[in-house]
Amino acid sequence: MQRLARLCWAWLPVLAWMALILWMSGRSDLPVRTNPQTGETIKTTFTLAKIAHVVEYGVLALLLLRATTGQHGGLRLAFRTAAIGTVLICGLFGGLDEFQQSLVPNREPRLLDIAIDTLSALGVCLVIGGWLRFKQPSAAGVSGSGVRAGPDAAERPAPQRQDRR
Repeated sequence: MQRLARLCWAWLPVLAWMALILWMSGRSDLPVRTNPQTGETIKTTFTLAKIAHVVEYGVLALLLLRATTGQHGGLRLAFRTAAIGTVLICGLFGGLDEFQQSLVPNREPRLLDIAIDTLSALGVCLVIGGWLRFKQPSAAGVSGSGVRAGPDAAERPAPQRQDRR
């Protein structure tokens, strides 16, 4: 029972956020401002929509990293492996999101949105990876090669440099 609770703690936020993204992309009543003479989308609406994609998929990447690297209910993956999986999942989910939009009246899919979704996830992974490497290289389980360090990595003494005289 405790294992199930830990799994839910790790993965329910991911699933809930994915459901929210799909719900938002399935709405045909989102406000879109168009130029009445040309029918083109006004840039401010376009920019806000792209910022929304960055936020949606940035948060999804954070939640996926939490679930895939977490010790309690997560997959306990090394950060590099989790980051690669996170970027791939976000890219594929972005494609699913755009496919769903192709089925919704007044919505249209864009390859640019999939690219923004994937790059947002990549950006989050790079920032978190850099922060972990800077902040706590051995405690975070990230070694110089990005591979999870062993449990005794923090306890090993640093190699001593011998002076030649």
